[in-house]
Amino acid sequence: MTASTIKLGYLLPLSGAAPVPSNFEQGANVYWKYINDKGGINGRKVEVVIKDTKSSAQVGKDQAKFLIEQAKVFAVVVLDRLENQQAIGEYLDSRKVPNIEIQTPANLKQDQTWTFGVTIDHAVQGKLIADYFGKVLKAAKVAVVYENTPALSPGVNAFKSEIGKLGAEVTYSAAIDGQENDFASEARALSTSGATAAWLYMAPTPAAKLANQAFAAGYHPVWFANSISWGFDLVFSVAPTALAGARAFSPWLPLSDPRTNTYKQAYQSQTGQTPDDLGIVGWGVGSIAGAGLQNAGKNLGQNGFRAAMQSLKFAPDIWAPLSFGPGVREGANVVAVLKEQGGHWALERDFTAAF
Repeated sequence: MTASTIKLGYLLPLSGAAPVPSNFEQGANVYWKYINDKGGINGRKVEVVIKDTKSSAQVGKDQAKFLIEQAKVFAVVVLDRLENQQAIGEYLDSRKVPNIEIQTPANLKQDQTWTFGVTIDHAVQGKLIADYFGKVLKAAKVAVVYENTPALSPGVNAFKSEIGKLGAEVTYSAAIDGQENDFASEARALSTSGATAAWLYMAPTPAAKLANQAFAAGYHPVWFANSISWGFDLVFSVAPTALAGARAFSPWLPLSDPRTNTYKQAYQSQTGQTPDDLGIVGWGVGSIAGAGLQNAGKNLGQNGFRAAMQSLKFAPDIWAPLSFGPGVREGANVVAVLKEQGGHWALERDFTAAF
């Protein structure tokens, strides 16, 4: 940070096992140019340094070290697979660098006082998905298929526990390797399970493959995406029929919502391209970091920014409202519910914390 600039680092999986498209990066850059063109944050322009984690926890930590020691960033925004992001967040916290975690692991440690999660806790989400299946979809038989990583266990366990309390039954549950291509056995097992709603707790690519193979086997339940997994319009280009009628929890609004108009106008103006919902994530998280920087005031320092984030009460235009407080590391406790309509996500229910 200087008298005229603030440097932020971004850690994103631009390559590797689960890369995010460049549209996210572009959305972040569009947001900060939009802010800088209006004078920046308390008179300072924001510069962004984006590094590739390659979908690896170790590479992510190495890149975090680079951002701290060589790029000299003020704070870091992290988006990666949940298990990678958890490791990267712990490293950044140990270095006492403010970091905003886009995915929030279950039960984020209270002693990680430099870390702020901006999506719903994965264990809380698992319970909420079960409530949606039982109370909204009225499903008596349900399924969950998830990638075989321990970081997902709290969400799966919470889902199963809540389903039992609702009097419904988990008729199929399986862990998969997200890098595989053949999910025929899982598709067949789902088809015979009788489940009318199925949570695919995984990245977009395996979710689309599994749904397509299940459809080929004559099985088409209500497929469900958890927060920030495959809740992007892009997934419908590879599974347009199989994912028809799917639902998703989302920390951001769909592109069709009028509240995204400022984002869409800025994106179109700056890039000359048609805006998409991948860029919404970069824009939305930028607005959260911006609110913390703004609230920290002109005498900005890392401790001041941490204090500003710890007390942040903020309702972004296109992101779930956030409420931090003493000991609260996870600011979001609500989700929007999206439904597939015509190959795009549309808003079924505005931000809610209960069903």
